[in-house]
Amino acid sequence: MMEKAINSAVTYKMMAEALFESYESIYDINLETEEYKTYYQSSSYQKLELSKEGTCFFVNLVEGINRIIAPEDRDYVLHMLEKDRLVEGVKCRKHYRIIYRIQNANKKKYHQLSATLQQAEDGMHILMGIKNIDHLIRQQLAHEDEVKSLQQKEHNHLQAVLASATAYLEANLSQNLVLEKSVGFKNKRIRWREELPDLSQVPSYDGLQKWLIDHLISSNKEGYRHISSRDYLHSCFQNGNMRATVSFSVYASDAGEEQCRALFFLYEEKATGDLHVFVVIYDLTEQQKKDKELKDLEEELNMSRIRNSTSQMQPHFLYNALGSIQELILIDPAYASDLLGDFMVHLRSCVRAMENDKPIPFSEELKNIRAYTNIEKMRLGKKLNVKYEIQESGFLVLPLSIQPLVENAIRHGIHKRGKTGGTVTLRTKQTDDAWIIEVEDDGVGFNVDQIHEEIRQKKRASTGLKNIRFRIEAVLDGSLNITSTEGEGTVVTVSIPRKE
Repeated sequence: MMEKAINSAVTYKMMAEALFESYESIYDINLETEEYKTYYQSSSYQKLELSKEGTCFFVNLVEGINRIIAPEDRDYVLHMLEKDRLVEGVKCRKHYRIIYRIQNANKKKYHQLSATLQQAEDGMHILMGIKNIDHLIRQQLAHEDEVKSLQQKEHNHLQAVLASATAYLEANLSQNLVLEKSVGFKNKRIRWREELPDLSQVPSYDGLQKWLIDHLISSNKEGYRHISSRDYLHSCFQNGNMRATVSFSVYASDAGEEQCRALFFLYEEKATGDLHVFVVIYDLTEQQKKDKELKDLEEELNMSRIRNSTSQMQPHFLYNALGSIQELILIDPAYASDLLGDFMVHLRSCVRAMENDKPIPFSEELKNIRAYTNIEKMRLGKKLNVKYEIQESGFLVLPLSIQPLVENAIRHGIHKRGKTGGTVTLRTKQTDDAWIIEVEDDGVGFNVDQIHEEIRQKKRASTGLKNIRFRIEAVLDGSLNITSTEGEGTVVTVSIPRKE
């Protein structure tokens, strides 16, 4: 019995060390009795001198909020953590999250509280994890301030941009109506052979674009016709793309041709819901530096948010894994210890991905994948079989770019087969010009075209997969492709060019 107690103490110490890197504190609240206890508190959280256990959580909560929460956030936190609202929130949503600031020694730091509902032998419990996300929030705020500053700069120089543009127009695409147009000239060299017709002559957007194609555009007519069409611009907006661009040539007044570029800015008119477009036409050398500056900033902001999202371990996985390991401690201490080591490997991989999104050796990602699948095999038993066909490992990937694909195969492919279960295969190989990683499962499969259509209609979210594809394309110049057959399974293929 003494040996079991020692093993249990050692195990909980390892759990605390693993969680130290991610959570400040983890609470367990019995909803029926309102008794609570704290599984873990970081050293910084201990300095707040909050009670670690008690019999009246929601009563003690008020005192704690009034003592440590920033004054301007107290009413919000009290409102969101009121018992009935908290219970309703965790029942309606998988994860109930709020963000607030803790004030200590005149310093305010952002924290995130995540709550989830769990069934235990003595009734329903709420498990609550508190994480310090101050550096992530402040980094995001700094980026957003920079974006706002750039947008203000764009606004301040709008008239200068339009004055130097070859032409611009604004139109209501939903109503097929031109609202405003103007022609400006930077120099005599840019003068067009013919002037734009008056709105009284050609009031429709379609009519004006046809006139431009027939009378002024000399090269890439079909490209311009396609990009400027209302159908294409509507599809861009529905897919979340607020801009479109096309290059072409126009007939100049000196019988020559001039290279131009058109930018289509899309926005929705709030009062009516109509889709509008603002089109600026300028010579090909204009605004390229400004476009690149804005694009680089937007990509960096996206990467910042992606790093934030990859750091968010799903609470249900964390709690379920720890709960299962806890049950194994007395039954098979050696196995429980091995699984706890796998849990720490996976947890630390998530923390590292939050801190740095630079490429890592595939062998490091493989360690995380093996650790994750070991935990899942413990939970799913014989229903899950994992095969590794690793021919190559001497290449770089992004942290947490392949492991989520394996996780999707297990959750959406194998788990949905129920008691039958299935196999997930991870293989790597190389071709003459690329490293290939494949994640294959013989699960339920799905209709790829149908899923894409649901995503296009915003009936289904695809943030996780979009983030992975964006990172692979933007950082590694790679690609991600999915093939699937209903009832047979799915293959996700990542291709990374073999170049420096």
